[in-house]
Amino acid sequence: MEYRMLGDSNLNVSVIGFGAWGIGGSPFWSNEGDAVSARAIMKSYDLGVNFFDTAPVYGFGHSEELLGKTLKPFRDKVIYATKCGLRWDKKSLGSITKNATRRSILEEIDQSLKRLDTDYIDLYQVHWPDINTSQDETMEALLEVQEKGKIKVIGVSNYSVEQMRAVMKIGKIESLQPDYSLLNRSIEKEVVSYCQKKKVGIIAYSPLASGLLTGKYDKNSKFSDWRGKGIIGCFSGSQFENNMEKVARLKAMGTSIGKTCGQMAINWVVSQPHLTTALLGVKNEKQVKENIEGIGWELDPGRKEEINCIFSVD
Repeated sequence: MEYRMLGDSNLNVSVIGFGAWGIGGSPFWSNEGDAVSARAIMKSYDLGVNFFDTAPVYGFGHSEELLGKTLKPFRDKVIYATKCGLRWDKKSLGSITKNATRRSILEEIDQSLKRLDTDYIDLYQVHWPDINTSQDETMEALLEVQEKGKIKVIGVSNYSVEQMRAVMKIGKIESLQPDYSLLNRSIEKEVVSYCQKKKVGIIAYSPLASGLLTGKYDKNSKFSDWRGKGIIGCFSGSQFENNMEKVARLKAMGTSIGKTCGQMAINWVVSQPHLTTALLGVKNEKQVKENIEGIGWELDPGRKEEINCIFSVD
């Protein structure tokens, strides 16, 4: 396993991180049960993954609780990243709202500490920008929590360059967590250069584009989970069909060198010099092993160029 420093912090994170959205289960994903999820967590740890990223909203607290319970014996050897800023009144997608006020953050941090069964969180991130709350209030609250020793470093997720500039006027953020994959390279336009200039680490979520880059789907695939509800991303229509044509080409290229489509996509994203770590969600140990085999080897320059042409930035 390769490790990289996150921003200016002293957090040395594995280049593949465990994305714990899926293990939270309903209402976003289905999983194979807590016992299977726990074994996937431990297989990741055994194979060198030390970075585990979750959020309160993943399973409405269940993801944090499962991670905390499973990794409790190894707390001093792993890095916990969780988030704040999304609240809910009841356990349903429609009840989720953005709230990054001071009051909310001070409540959320204690709830996350309890669920994770820990005294501190290594990386605490604002999940989504809350445009109804000033960036000053949000950042000052995070600095207050940091001063109390409840978190080590601060990060943001889904922020634009303008929004990062605003929070950086108040305090230092060590990371940005954006949607980044071969099917979504939008951060390469201006976000990457800003992060490099300010020494902000980049943590890619959905590096397999919510499963599309695994090669398991085609243009006729339909989704019954959140992907079919038009909440995030494009999982239907002409853009989806166009994306699936690109994925088919990547899958064929992978087959020619004995790699899966997913391994090709993972290898590409972790080879980007601006990336710190890529978060991969898994359901079981088998998927963990397959994902790990996406690193530790290099594509030849010709194939890299072909991939970049297929998945060019619009």
